[in-house]
Amino acid sequence: MRKLIAIFVLSLLAFAPAAVAQTPEAGGAITTSHAPDFACTDTSYADAVANGITLGITPDFPYTYLSDTNEPEGIDVAINNAVLAWIGITNVNYEIMPWDSLIPALQADQIDVIADNIQETPDRVKVIAFTGPAWWYGPALITTSDNPANIQSYDDLTREGVTVGAVSGSAAAEYLNFLGANVTTFKDNTAEFAAAEQGRVSVILEDDTKFAAYQLQNDSTNLVALDIDAPEILISEYGYSYARYGLRQADCTLNFAYSRALAEMRGSGEIGQILEQFGLPRDNVYLPGIS
Repeated sequence: MRKLIAIFVLSLLAFAPAAVAQTPEAGGAITTSHAPDFACTDTSYADAVANGITLGITPDFPYTYLSDTNEPEGIDVAINNAVLAWIGITNVNYEIMPWDSLIPALQADQIDVIADNIQETPDRVKVIAFTGPAWWYGPALITTSDNPANIQSYDDLTREGVTVGAVSGSAAAEYLNFLGANVTTFKDNTAEFAAAEQGRVSVILEDDTKFAAYQLQNDSTNLVALDIDAPEILISEYGYSYARYGLRQADCTLNFAYSRALAEMRGSGEIGQILEQFGLPRDNVYLPGIS
């Protein structure tokens, strides 16, 4: 598995521009962030230092997954482990669950942090809090190589007869529902990619990093990422701004510690080094056009 990740960068280069991050259209604000409560009086950080912490992830290669020895691995696992070391939390447990169970598990106190990266969206900020930025990746519209629905822009996603696939509970699904697209949801990206290959949906909206990894593992796939710029609102509001991690809104001190660690690690280059270990460029600590 490590060898596979080590050559991930080659796949990103080989598939450019089709499988690399699609940047937002020009104009408008690049991102919107929702400020947390800065008047922290809770004991969530002290409790985590004293009693340990539980992180929730889903099998989500290359972000979070289980190794051959059933150990959590991936880009976000490495970042979270480094954050926890930085803030002095040493008793760490991981819980594995479907993606759409992560927010309910956080709200029910079954986990303390959503450690699979999760971006701010209008629906999510109503129910959970987010850390500061960790890193960035972009969206991709993916279809079979013959592009049977003739998808030329995001406007085509709402055209009559077009069906769009997305993972249930994902930011992509939320955005597609906002558009009014005819959405088919799947429990994970494995089922989603299979449906796209079999023509059961016209196109899917997925992360460019996931698709590059999928291509690397499935070199005979008939899927391609379309070279289409993403609308600004998809970047700024609906899931493809900075990748962050999710916490309970009440856990202000833990959020502060997490966010401070992420900021220091981005500034020191530590997160950039982690991204390089997984075959991504250091520049992915920032949104496109920011350095």
